[in-house]
Amino acid sequence: MRDHAAGKAAVLIAASTLLLAGCSGGSGGSKATPKTAAKDTPGQGGAQAMVELPDLTGKDLATATATAKQLGFASIGYHDAVGKNRAPVPDKTWKVCDQTPKPGPSSVQDKVDFGAVPSKENCLAQPTVSAQKPTGAPTKASSTGGVTTPPRNEPTRPDPRPTTKNPFPTTIVFYRNCAEARAAGAAPLHVGEPGYSRMLDRDGDGVACDRG
Repeated sequence: MRDHAAGKAAVLIAASTLLLAGCSGGSGGSKATPKTAAKDTPGQGGAQAMVELPDLTGKDLATATATAKQLGFASIGYHDAVGKNRAPVPDKTWKVCDQTPKPGPSSVQDKVDFGAVPSKENCLAQPTVSAQKPTGAPTKASSTGGVTTPPRNEPTRPDPRPTTKNPFPTTIVFYRNCAEARAAGAAPLHVGEPGYSRMLDRDGDGVACDRG
């Protein structure tokens, strides 16, 4: 009787052990393992972050660069806005003239490029070109739209005609006395006429040999 009771007790203990083991395994398998949510990583097929890029033209280059970095842009470049091949420095001595991308929604993966000039310069300034002086005489456009050559400067020819006339003949006429003047038919003689002389005009009235 004692052996039978001992065997029955052993069977109950074994059954209890198996039951406890089964309960322990079932409760352990029912626990769910937490899953980590996957994040979209730019450049690995995920969505790219978009930000609103403001208009930074007119700002100093230091402020514009800091603003772009704060928005998340990692690639920032610079160029001379007027094409003088200078290297802009991202400080307050340079100002922004143009930007790429334009103001508006942009991906932080885009490269931001600022065109800048020194703060004292005008963004619209262009390299100066020295003006060339015109050579030769200017030409006049004709009414038909053509171009005519300038007139030639020909030497001035002297006028063959005398400018003044001598009222008296160049031959010198002299009368020694009034008798010779009367014989020549020249008396009376007035002042300025050929043959007149003060010697023949005794009374000095400007008429010589006026008396017979």
